[in-house]
Amino acid sequence: MTGSYNNFFRTFERDSHRDVTLEASRESSKPRALLKPRKVCTSGKRKKDEITVDSLDFNKKILHTAWHPAENIIAVAATNNLYLFQEKVN
Repeated sequence: MTGSYNNFFRTFERDSHRDVTLEASRESSKPRALLKPRKVCTSGKRKKDEITVDSLDFNKKILHTAWHPAENIIAVAATNNLYLFQEKVN
């Protein structure tokens, strides 16, 4: 896992070589809220849910990240907020 600007963070799965970019925000901090993957486009054309590089907020940034070694739970610190994310449990 790595942090970035605009309160984005990216997770990587070593086994499947998949990665996903997510956003730590107040909208996603509601209990049981599902995180939606975010995409940043570098070209001039963007799709509906994509964010352009020019619109990134460099004042918002992930300061610290941590993850549990055996459970699917992560902690993300952004500005003065701490977010805890856990895989959906049935």
